[in-house]
Amino acid sequence: MQPRPPVMLERLRRKVLSPLFDRLGYDLVPAAPDWSHRPTSPREVATLLESAAAILERDFAASGLTPDGDLLDSVRAFWDLIPTAPVRQRRGGSGFNGALQLYVAMRALKPDFVIESGVFRGLTTWVIRMARPSAQIFCHDPDLSGLHYRDPQARYSTADWSTAEWSGIDPARTVAFFDDHVAQGRRVVEAHARGLTRLLFDDDAAGHRIHAHGGPAHPTIAMITGPAHSPEPIRWTRNGRHFEQPADDALVRQAAGLIARAHAFDDLHRATGYSPARLTYVALHPAGGGS
Repeated sequence: MQPRPPVMLERLRRKVLSPLFDRLGYDLVPAAPDWSHRPTSPREVATLLESAAAILERDFAASGLTPDGDLLDSVRAFWDLIPTAPVRQRRGGSGFNGALQLYVAMRALKPDFVIESGVFRGLTTWVIRMARPSAQIFCHDPDLSGLHYRDPQARYSTADWSTAEWSGIDPARTVAFFDDHVAQGRRVVEAHARGLTRLLFDDDAAGHRIHAHGGPAHPTIAMITGPAHSPEPIRWTRNGRHFEQPADDALVRQAAGLIARAHAFDDLHRATGYSPARLTYVALHPAGGGS
């Protein structure tokens, strides 16, 4: 389990720092990950894990993925594993649900190569390593200064993944994971051009929900694969900034023709009580194919 903060530091936070930040309109909270709060009685633990596994079973069927053995066994293994995670984060990045989905998806997909675009503090890199111990992982992020975990076997770069040279990997044995707040339609097109067919996206959001997500990674997979929109553009405001997704977008049309199958996983909140996840699996048509 994650260690508790020192007593004196916690008193300082509660009595001095928190009231100060409150007057300024901010919340000051410990960087405790959501999985540090968990049921401990066997019955409740079993209910949580069985409920999560049942939901994941339905998501795997809808995605066309074959689990690596019994999904409940994988969920139990993750439950025991996640308290040892070397990354502490309360906001931003993946929580328990997102990490669980990524863990079971990577075990099912069994990639020998993983391209990770968007690393943040390194939790998802650690999850990928736990799921695929022998995989070669390529981590791309423009700012690697905030890493809490650096995989000793991974290759790190601050360059965009699309600028790298990938002739040395087999696309059929590769999975790309995007959590980089870059237009997801653009990532689909780039991946297809490099022969990749198996993609995972975080922060996929439909038009009516994108205002609640950090970073305007539009057009999202939901926008690309959803029903046809009216001629009215999708507009939203976040943190005082205004965004717009055009109704008639050439990138949406191009990406839509490359996607063979897409499924957004259930957020798992109703099963676990943890922060909702937003993982989407996308299978692309092989190079030379199309809809």
